[in-house]
Amino acid sequence: MVLPVIAATAAVTAAVSWMILSRQASFAPGACSSLERFLQSEIVGQQLAIHQMSDAICDHLLKAQPEKPLVLSVHGPPGVGKSLSHRLLAQAMYDAPGDDLECPGAHCPGYKVLQGMDHINAERAQQHWYLKNSVLTHLRKYTDSILVIEEYDKLDCPTRAILRQLITSSGTANVSMDKSVVILESNLGQLQLHKMLIEAGERSKVTAEEAHNGLRNLVYDIWSQGNCESHVDIIRMLGAIDFFLPFFPLEASNIQELFTKRLAEQSAVLVRADAANLTWSVEVMDFLISKVDFGDCKAHEAGCYPVEGARPVSTIMTRYVTRALKQWRTRQEQERLLHKQQHKAAHPGLQGSVQRRKKALLTRLSRPVRQVQLHVDHDNQALKIV
Repeated sequence: MVLPVIAATAAVTAAVSWMILSRQASFAPGACSSLERFLQSEIVGQQLAIHQMSDAICDHLLKAQPEKPLVLSVHGPPGVGKSLSHRLLAQAMYDAPGDDLECPGAHCPGYKVLQGMDHINAERAQQHWYLKNSVLTHLRKYTDSILVIEEYDKLDCPTRAILRQLITSSGTANVSMDKSVVILESNLGQLQLHKMLIEAGERSKVTAEEAHNGLRNLVYDIWSQGNCESHVDIIRMLGAIDFFLPFFPLEASNIQELFTKRLAEQSAVLVRADAANLTWSVEVMDFLISKVDFGDCKAHEAGCYPVEGARPVSTIMTRYVTRALKQWRTRQEQERLLHKQQHKAAHPGLQGSVQRRKKALLTRLSRPVRQVQLHVDHDNQALKIV
């Protein structure tokens, strides 16, 4: 009776795998309810874009039979949250939160990111065929798709024609993408967004209409200079884009918010692993921000933005905070070993006994959470924990 059992087990496994894949291949029920909160948990300084993105997606999901895909065009300098936003969006929409899951990948199969679209002339014809075929194959397999086109403003004429056909012609090649979300990502508009911030005085005063119209007109001007398509086709393509979303340059206050989030995460890990609560001073925050490159201006000056956006934050955290934590843990381990040796010397009869091991376990379980603080080590231009 072994074979029937094996067959039944295989059938159950296959059924469970199919159910999981089916769930992940479709947008998760109720994803909209926590979408905005999930995006804002990791992205800072981009409320205008995040609010519109989450509202637009929620409206799109409410439609039983959408007439077209939702198309979002996101603009801004590198390192301000554009790519992170669609990765978080995919995690929320396919119910695959957490960095330990493959997204894009097996846990977000409907999420497809197309990048590196600039090819040498000899490869272009083959790449155009591959692009169209791979996108159509993906859309046939996953009707609930999140399709991302990175650096779409740099597409050559044939590739742009493929994109225009996909998002303006429902049922292209017997493929419907009306339920899908298409995100067009571009660094185009950096100067315009910078100007908007300067003129408004602060990002909260820039209106959605001002950003939308400014970015749409910029794309129109760029495309009109390319001689790829007629004026009618350009207008048709722009009309298919539902929202032009601004991802503004970050400021020192936004970088500080990110450092605060990362330090809080480190503190939570420390509480669980070492029963220690990590705190830090304003001086520590100033030290971390001083390691971010703001170009020729000072960090907190008006109109001064980090050269690489938020990208250096993780590197700086590793370089200074992780190093300080490792040194602190090394000292703690050395003190623990010394205490153990002293205890053995003072109580030789308990060495290796059940009572000693039980006492040590109870001591670890009952120890209170210690308060440790991150300080600036001015002599070594580093951080230390005391």
